[in-house]
Amino acid sequence: MEMNMKALSIAVCLISCLGTASAQSDDLNTNGRQQTERKQLPREVPNPEKIATQMTDQMKESLQLNEKQYKKIYKLNLKEQKERFTNSQNSGQRRPPMRGEGFEMGGERPPMGGGRPPIMGDGSFPDQMDSPSRTNGDSDKEKAESLQKVAEAKEKKIKKILSTEQYAKWQTEQITHRNKFSKH
Repeated sequence: MEMNMKALSIAVCLISCLGTASAQSDDLNTNGRQQTERKQLPREVPNPEKIATQMTDQMKESLQLNEKQYKKIYKLNLKEQKERFTNSQNSGQRRPPMRGEGFEMGGERPPMGGGRPPIMGDGSFPDQMDSPSRTNGDSDKEKAESLQKVAEAKEKKIKKILSTEQYAKWQTEQITHRNKFSKH
């Protein structure tokens, strides 16, 4: 009788182990399929023209822009986006890899002993510690003032293009937009 109990308990253990292994392999197969599906989807690189078109289309819809206003606003948005694009390209700053980038997505392994990790909270790469952007005296305050001046210049141009009603509506939308993103 004791032998039957041992055999029965061993059989139960084997069956539960096989069930667990089967469930894990099903889960791995599902995750593997999802990863290959993600690999196959190409990532769209944003360009200034597309972003300017999206911004202008959104303004056209919310402010009921006429064709002349649309063209002027599009030119303004396109100029701004091209400047942003060239500034980000010429800044020389590399961004840290986004989640999902790296070896599991087909990238290469990082170099062995490739330097010290970045300082916590710094967000920069070790080889950029002495980069010109860190040593040229550009403080966050100066950058904020520069951005503020650019925003004010754009606002003046938009005010000239839009009617007073459209401009008032645009201002309230901007305030709502700023408040929405400042809370996060």
